[in-house]
Amino acid sequence: MNRPTVAVLIPTYNRPLQVSKLLHALSGQERLPDQVIVAVRHDDDLTKRAVDLWASLSPLAARLTRAAVYEKGHLPPLIAGAEACTCDVVCIIDDDAIPVAGWLKHLGDDFRDPEIGGIAGKVLNHVEPNAPPVVMEPGRFSWFGRSGAYGGPSPGTPHLLEADCPLGGNMAYRTQAVQQAIDMVLNGGSAISYETDIALNVKKKGYKTYYDPRVVIDHYPAPRHIDVRRGWNADECYMYAHNLTYICMKHLGWYGKIGFFIYFFLGGTWGCPGVATYILGMCLGRGLTLRDHLLPAMRGRLEGLKTFRQKIAEKKAVVQGNACLDSTE
Repeated sequence: MNRPTVAVLIPTYNRPLQVSKLLHALSGQERLPDQVIVAVRHDDDLTKRAVDLWASLSPLAARLTRAAVYEKGHLPPLIAGAEACTCDVVCIIDDDAIPVAGWLKHLGDDFRDPEIGGIAGKVLNHVEPNAPPVVMEPGRFSWFGRSGAYGGPSPGTPHLLEADCPLGGNMAYRTQAVQQAIDMVLNGGSAISYETDIALNVKKKGYKTYYDPRVVIDHYPAPRHIDVRRGWNADECYMYAHNLTYICMKHLGWYGKIGFFIYFFLGGTWGCPGVATYILGMCLGRGLTLRDHLLPAMRGRLEGLKTFRQKIAEKKAVVQGNACLDSTE
């Protein structure tokens, strides 16, 4: 395949300093982006000014696309940015991150393979100023819905490893594959696990998704607008349980759904426990509480099932409606 064109998509909200640093860093890439997309809330004047200032100074200004966002949440900027993309590949990066010099070059090279629909990268998370970064890597969606370690190498391209649980701040997709793959059902809270849903949706279209360890960004976490620590925040515990249940119902086979029910309703995790894990945590003094852990986790799982059934009913109604229209013509 010929060299694909690549766009960098920066979804952002109220982080003018971080966005400015990232935009300036793009000029240092071994391969320059063919398009730079900044998806910013329509009323975020500070960030828009920072982008304008960069554009007045940078030789990449002619490649800039501003995508206006009118809805709250994590996913509307991704949808707006993907729709504004005119390149073959859209590379999504956190606004508080800096890519290593070869980041875009490696992504462009990977997408020369027409069978590849998504590439996940590595994140070096700089949490403490004087401590080594925490290395975060993508995972793989198990048969019963648990995110595990990434898989083995791809035949013919040993540097690519099987993965479909990417890190949202460092992932890239073939544009035509991702434009209809972002599900707004997952937009609540910090949209936990939306990355996995996107990757699985892309795979359903016949593409392959991989992890390339050479695709690296340095992440300098800026203050969040919500607390996203699973298990500490009851709302996020609920959203994690809801989203994961919904995703598993969408993508797992019948046997996987049985495994999911057994593992996550009984077991679960310390941050989002099932019944057995909650009882064990109480015995071990793990600090789990009924109000902040078990109840939001179970409520989220039940609501996730309800959401999935509602979506199925909506699709059936659309199909029946189209059938009625066809019969009257």
